[in-house]
Amino acid sequence: MNEIANEKISALQNIILEHANQQREALASDARKEAEQWLTKEMAKLERETNAVLADAKSRSEDIHRRQILSAEREKTTEALRQQNRLLSEALKKFQDGLTHLRNRPDYADILTGLALDAAKNLSTSPGILKLKLASLDAALGPKVVEAANKKLAPQKMAFDHDPAPIIGGCWVTSEDGKRQINADWQSRTQEMADTLADRLLPLL
Repeated sequence: MNEIANEKISALQNIILEHANQQREALASDARKEAEQWLTKEMAKLERETNAVLADAKSRSEDIHRRQILSAEREKTTEALRQQNRLLSEALKKFQDGLTHLRNRPDYADILTGLALDAAKNLSTSPGILKLKLASLDAALGPKVVEAANKKLAPQKMAFDHDPAPIIGGCWVTSEDGKRQINADWQSRTQEMADTLADRLLPLL
């Protein structure tokens, strides 16, 4: 009798374990889908903000151009190139200033979280715990950003590195071994946009 009872208990345990595994897989699948949807939404929001800043920078640079065009036409080729470079530098500065002013938004922590998750996606094959670095002005948001990011990361995890990054905003995300790093800071984003701004602005000259 004891042997039969033990077999029944063992069979019940197997059924319970199988059911638990099925539930765990379903929960993990739902969590991944939710994380993907949230990240898509946050990155779309950041893209809209970036486009708005870019449009403003273009508008301001066009104003500068209208005031300078008469004198620029009389300058030598080298002087024209100098003006083009100055105009592009001013546009890039305005673009970067616009990104910096995102710090004044109430959802700035969400923007940083979206950047961190996007960077983590590019480091998905890196082993260990990812490290998040912020500008010194944003250090107080570090724990909040990491907490929000870790709710969406699976199976990766992220920890806040209290040593500030030498940036004006945005974030850096580094692999645990330090061999890989994604720079999602405003200086890097401004440099990435340099060619786009040049393509849009220089034909106006």
